[in-house]
Amino acid sequence: MGCIGMKTRVTWLTAMTLMGAVLGGCGSIPAADPSGIMTVHSGSQTADVYLDAGYNTTNQWNNFDGYAHGRLMVTIPVGYTVRLHVTNDGGIPYALGVYDEVGNLAFKGAGNSIQDLAWNPSLGILPGDSATFTFTASRVGTYRMANYLYHFPAHNPANVPLGMWDTLRVVSSGSPNVSVL
Repeated sequence: MGCIGMKTRVTWLTAMTLMGAVLGGCGSIPAADPSGIMTVHSGSQTADVYLDAGYNTTNQWNNFDGYAHGRLMVTIPVGYTVRLHVTNDGGIPYALGVYDEVGNLAFKGAGNSIQDLAWNPSLGILPGDSATFTFTASRVGTYRMANYLYHFPAHNPANVPLGMWDTLRVVSSGSPNVSVL
């Protein structure tokens, strides 16, 4: 019985090791290449930014293009028009807006305001759907590109404290770019 018990134990440990290796690889899609997140049209001073909500399992799906907690930084010169294209690849509705430090929509057209979401939470982007928000980066500053759909006390946990936000920096001059912090 000792020999059979040892053989069973080795088989079980081998199976668990293989299963861990296989499951560990499941859903481990790397974050998007930052160079593919934005297309710049210098002549028209327009930048198309492509964000994919729930891109991978990073941060429990609370991410944009696999980045969370402000790690993705999009830098835009003041005066540029930004077209923010958002696709929802997650399993629940998400929303997106560009907000200032107190949670106000930073620019007209830069997404859904928290007030709009409070009155109509169905404004979120459903899984598999997409939306485009167009705005002019009209003032220098650092802003959050965040999902405030689950901002309310009834939603626990909320997405922003979980880290579902990245950074938009509007600068006085230069070229649009994307970097990872």
